[in-house]
Amino acid sequence: MTTVPEAGLTNPGANPQDPDQGVLQKRMALAELIDADSFREVFQSYAELYRVGIKVFDAGGTKLVDVRVGSGDFCGYLFQYGPTQQRCTALVRQLKTHDFWAQDQVGPQVVNCFSGLRYVVHPISHEGDYLGRIIFGPFVPQENPHPNPLLRQWEPRLVEERLVELMGPVRRAPDEVIHKVIEQIDKVIGVILFTSYRAALVSAMHIESVTASYQELIVKNRRMEEQNERLKELDKMKSNFLATVSHELRTPLTSIIGYSEMLLEGMAGAMEEQQKEYVQTIMEKGESLMKLITSILDLSRIESGNLKLTLSDVDLYGVAKTALTSVLPQATKKRIVLKTEMDPGLPRITGDEDKVRQVLINLLGNAVKFTPDSGTITLRVRHYFGARRHGHKAEDGTGAMALFGVAEEDFVRVEVEDSGPGIPEDLLERVFERFYQVDSSSTRTHGGTGLGLSIVKNFMDAHKGDVWVESRPGMGCRFVVLFPTARP
Repeated sequence: MTTVPEAGLTNPGANPQDPDQGVLQKRMALAELIDADSFREVFQSYAELYRVGIKVFDAGGTKLVDVRVGSGDFCGYLFQYGPTQQRCTALVRQLKTHDFWAQDQVGPQVVNCFSGLRYVVHPISHEGDYLGRIIFGPFVPQENPHPNPLLRQWEPRLVEERLVELMGPVRRAPDEVIHKVIEQIDKVIGVILFTSYRAALVSAMHIESVTASYQELIVKNRRMEEQNERLKELDKMKSNFLATVSHELRTPLTSIIGYSEMLLEGMAGAMEEQQKEYVQTIMEKGESLMKLITSILDLSRIESGNLKLTLSDVDLYGVAKTALTSVLPQATKKRIVLKTEMDPGLPRITGDEDKVRQVLINLLGNAVKFTPDSGTITLRVRHYFGARRHGHKAEDGTGAMALFGVAEEDFVRVEVEDSGPGIPEDLLERVFERFYQVDSSSTRTHGGTGLGLSIVKNFMDAHKGDVWVESRPGMGCRFVVLFPTARP
């Protein structure tokens, strides 16, 4: 061990860390490698075993371990007076910050205290990187077990007998014993650092991998957001285009239907039966096209956020009767039996009567379209108290219903049940999508654009209601809508 004089204090400085360095290049601090409590327990056991204090500092001078044994009263006595206090302070600074291992010096370094005690400073390093230091002491050197005679010259108020008395509890140890203790501690620290460094390296590499994946995900997410915004712009342009074109088509189409009706009524002269048949076909196709244009305009208003409800108290019994009348001609052509089951004394709902009627007409029209000839359609209107199929957020927006379940509410429940071919279970939710057709092939037997049920879904959302379909292939369909009742 090399003895270092008191003079010549230098500061080795902190080791700067580059945050952009990779895991393998980055120098890790001692505190990052160890478990502080376990590390402290190791040195506590050594200090108690050899009755010598131990301190551990990291490369930046931060104290990690401080175990004091036997020397507290002696050092405290010296610290009471100015001259010895200054020397104590200089010694502590030297022990913490002096670059003992400059000029190719290695291993433990002996530091003699001005008081006659002694310290040994040992470096903590791993893979050539300086991580910190162990300060072993103070202890009384074997060759000189007395206080430094110069103490009373520096500070006359010190009492010789008191100095000897307070030095008594301080451990007296020969250099060879201290050397063996340091060797043991060094081996233990080596094992701790090797294990800790390997674990820290694995953890850091995992974090770096996750961070790289996260950054890549951020870039991809940003690109997706940009693409999504572009798609929204294109969708808005499409909706505006459809609305403009549909609006422009209504005027000439209204004229076509009107003139067809006048021709059928003979206002332009008598026509032969075959001519009437042709004109009748023109009018029917025109009316079908008018319904399509109306649906497109409704959907455009919904998508643009311009859907407005004219709210009033609505009698669903009367609205249901009107809706049945609207689909009766098509049902009669296919010899479909329309049945109704309505509870007496139904409560009123608050809604837009025209849009509520459109919901029922669309559902009944869809049932007529898919019900085979001589089939059956049943319209049920009932007072219902229960839960929705699709939960919704609480009125205050806290989402409390997601935590405590869907609440039971008061509704008027409308069911439209048909005897058609049914819908596969995996397609039940898709039937409410825009332009979706269960059978989208070019040879499908049923016409339509796939807008009717989408409009139903949007109108029900606007009324804060609910809609769903229950079906199995070959067993028909049951469409259910729930209208919240009017609050008293």
